[in-house]
Amino acid sequence: MIDKNWSVQSTSDSKNLKTIVDEIDSALTGGAGIKLDPEYQREYKFTNDDESLLIESLLMDIPIPVIYLSSDIRKQPYVANVIDGQHRLRAIYRFINNQFTLKDLKFYPSLNNSTFEDLDTDVQNKLLYQSRLHFENIHVQNNPEIEIEIFKRYNKGTHPLSKQELRNAIYLSEFNLWLNDTIKYYFMEDTVKRDIYNISKKRYSDKSAHESIYIMLYILNNGLNASLSTSPEYADDFMSNAAKSVNQEELITSTKEILSNMNMFLEEIYLKLGIKHPFSKELYGVDSRNFKLQTPILMIVSAFIHYLNEQRVDILEEQNFSRIISVLQQGLADSYLEKGFKGSNTRPSILKHTLEDLISRFNH
Repeated sequence: MIDKNWSVQSTSDSKNLKTIVDEIDSALTGGAGIKLDPEYQREYKFTNDDESLLIESLLMDIPIPVIYLSSDIRKQPYVANVIDGQHRLRAIYRFINNQFTLKDLKFYPSLNNSTFEDLDTDVQNKLLYQSRLHFENIHVQNNPEIEIEIFKRYNKGTHPLSKQELRNAIYLSEFNLWLNDTIKYYFMEDTVKRDIYNISKKRYSDKSAHESIYIMLYILNNGLNASLSTSPEYADDFMSNAAKSVNQEELITSTKEILSNMNMFLEEIYLKLGIKHPFSKELYGVDSRNFKLQTPILMIVSAFIHYLNEQRVDILEEQNFSRIISVLQQGLADSYLEKGFKGSNTRPSILKHTLEDLISRFNH
């Protein structure tokens, strides 16, 4: 028997670009309309070339793929989340609002270097009133989970997400939204933490920086786990359990404390020792043209701090801090990281052996 709760109903529609822009504006100001960035959506990745190509396609009347929206008639005001097509809609919205200039157009080269307001009136009106996009409005009021399910299925197929972007959609929760906002603040406002966690534009966009921080938080809470054979499993386990937590506020509060303590330790390394990337080989003085975050180093350092926290060692006290840094620098320099193993190796037995060596050095 087919479960009707999972039978997808939808309504087709088309809108001109003026209507689309107006509906996006309305949703941005709290009214009814099209919401470009529901929590599960990926970061915007279109380049200026991608945006220009889309606008030229509209001018050429080339059909644009259907946009998928959620439609929930229980919402007041009525807001339709973009399930698929966020990049197309955002590029159009940006152009109509003069946020980029056209470049490298093949068939309309005379429009290169033009913003929307630079275009002749007839070209503006063609885009606003004659160019249309087609929409499929997925009815989700009877089963809101359909929205996420369609998003996952679509993005596993023709437009694959990174694994962390997919986790971000699957494990939607108050906690995970809070941590995403925290990482966004690091990226946008906090240059020290942006360096520490290597939150480059690419790593922020594909959420690999988020994955690193989730791995770190798992280990700071639980230590290394021999049953988890790859580092992404740590992120998956942590996000899954966070999404299931019945007390999201309590989890956020406890994680804030753990994260704050770790950040203060890392900032001491950054500010006192001048080491901008403490999760790279820069921590133990190995020359590199480009210090990048290495997951094994992050895991080992996090596991060592977890052990010290369990032993109630004040990691910020001056003498303890100096000793911890000395142990990390000497131990990591002598570890598998510099003895023939690839820096990406996170085999549980190797991580465990390295951690045990660090603990032994600290206790003697």
